[in-house]
Amino acid sequence: LSISATCTVAALDAFEPPPAWVAGPLIGLCCRAFLASFKIWNVATVGGNLCMALPAGPMISLCAALDGVCVIWTPDGGERRLSIFDFVVGPQRNALRPGELLRAIELPLAALTRRTSFRRASLSPLGRSGVLLIGALAAGGGFILTVTASTRRPVRLDFVHPPDGQELADRLAAEIPASLYYDDIHGRSDWRRHMTFEFAEEIRGEFGGGRP
Repeated sequence: LSISATCTVAALDAFEPPPAWVAGPLIGLCCRAFLASFKIWNVATVGGNLCMALPAGPMISLCAALDGVCVIWTPDGGERRLSIFDFVVGPQRNALRPGELLRAIELPLAALTRRTSFRRASLSPLGRSGVLLIGALAAGGGFILTVTASTRRPVRLDFVHPPDGQELADRLAAEIPASLYYDDIHGRSDWRRHMTFEFAEEIRGEFGGGRP
């Protein structure tokens, strides 16, 4: 699936993926994570959300979970591609160079046909996302976990098989240091870390991981 950077949130939410794309419901879930009025939905764009590079950006979460690749036009008429994990550098920091623009985001078929699980939390019913995790099962039996909103940039953890509880907790602790958790009015870093571990364990259990 190729999504234009100028595609509005409303247009993306209205898209009906083929039944074979079992990850298709993630599109609507991430669009609704904006919790914005219809006025915003009809103006805000997918590319704009990525370029803002805010931790709570739900289009970042969507692209991270579905192996999104950013198509970038360069001033010399060329083009380069970056994984979403390389494109979003930190809060309000992206990898665009002077004169470049984000043209589109490509989501591969393999990612769109994965079974997925979505977890999100905010401090208030209509608040900005403080934690957003998406798990997925790869075709070969591997387990993929993407962590967004709670961290300063998107993080992906890959496992060759669904992990047990201790393996998952160890990987989270090793790959997401305390300094990487975001801290602002929408959630303290210690709360975000706690909820990241909680949601990760819920997703692991949903996918039938090993022992707790």
